[in-house]
Amino acid sequence: MSKVTAKKLHWRSKVSTHLGGGGSGELGLAIGGGADYGEFPFVTAAPGGGATVGDIILEIGGTPVLGLTLGDVRGVLNSCPHPIRIKTVSPGSSLCKDLRLYLSKCFTPGSMDSQLQQLIRENLYLILTEHVTHEPC
Repeated sequence: MSKVTAKKLHWRSKVSTHLGGGGSGELGLAIGGGADYGEFPFVTAAPGGGATVGDIILEIGGTPVLGLTLGDVRGVLNSCPHPIRIKTVSPGSSLCKDLRLYLSKCFTPGSMDSQLQQLIRENLYLILTEHVTHEPC
């Protein structure tokens, strides 16, 4: 008997793009998580449809938001012209909401996941240096 194994698709192949904030100024979804909670930003409510509750938010208006605090993600969201293009992906075994877990994994150097880890670390570093330079002595 031969065992048939289905090839597992990389999470990057499951990315969805949604438009929000048409003309009314309302985005049509609520967000939670963020680096300050040790999580990727994710959708907490999506009354307008499109995105699904629990989806991880990868980009807002072309800006990568993985590794940013919830406040910074909201800042990116508020600074984008309407309609806002939002890229999301459903969480799975290789990419879940836990930011720390993803950063602790070992990936092949140069792979998409390795590059994403580097981007996340750069965003975290920016947050850290911003916090240190703006804190009173």
